[in-house]
Amino acid sequence: MRDLRELTVLDSARLGLPVEPARSHAGVNDVLRRAEADPQAGPLHAPADEARRPPDAPQVVAHRGASGYEPELSLRAYDLALAQGADVLELDLRATADRDLVLVHDATLLRTADDPRRVDELTRAAIDALDHHAVPLTFDAFLQRYRRTANYLVDLKEPSPAWEHRVIATLEQHGLRDRTVVQSFDLDALARLHRAAPALALSALYRRADSVALDVDDVPPFVGGIGVWHQAVDAGFVASAHARGLKVHPWTVNEPEEATRLLELGVDAVVTDTPDVIVAARDARMA
Repeated sequence: MRDLRELTVLDSARLGLPVEPARSHAGVNDVLRRAEADPQAGPLHAPADEARRPPDAPQVVAHRGASGYEPELSLRAYDLALAQGADVLELDLRATADRDLVLVHDATLLRTADDPRRVDELTRAAIDALDHHAVPLTFDAFLQRYRRTANYLVDLKEPSPAWEHRVIATLEQHGLRDRTVVQSFDLDALARLHRAAPALALSALYRRADSVALDVDDVPPFVGGIGVWHQAVDAGFVASAHARGLKVHPWTVNEPEEATRLLELGVDAVVTDTPDVIVAARDARMA
């Protein structure tokens, strides 16, 4: 398995190691390799400019980490996302055959680990034994690493009553429920989570076609936000959502022009594979 104590770009800076600019990704990798000589790094620190941002500033959500530059759902992707100024780390959760929670988007490991088997047909031990650099992280190890240095958007994939409760238990174990929003395309699963943990923040997620046709009056009353396809968002949509007390966080936006359009409409967050691009667009607009 990968070493979960691997130093981050931010830790490298604290140790006085040279850090290339965030968009020079080969340089970032070099820094990480050099930093492996000291595996006893302390916890991550939030980006230095976080305290200077207005509390109501739109959030930049790192979709599977900085997945436009590093392998999705990997430590490198999340470390880079924080280094680039992301406010929220987004991750996908699935359950193994023995109901352990792992960070995987697809139903199988074919695309990411060259293994055609379904995640829910493999035990945690079988996944750990994979001979591949992209062995999925566990939810527990992920939270241990980042702790309270970030906020989290947790996307449940094919959720089931057999394991949904473990999401709540793991967040509470790490003291991170107050820093987490749980989202899913499965609105029935969100309803079950709301009944089990009424204080847990939830967001309804909608696919492209559903986003275009969405009437915000049809959004379940127990969610506080909606994730929709970015091209379905206009001024009327944002106004209607805000009138209902719903936060709007469109996905997935990697172009600065589109990010600027959405920010001018008043969206509450922007989900992106390229956090540096969206942070720059947001900060330029707020300057």
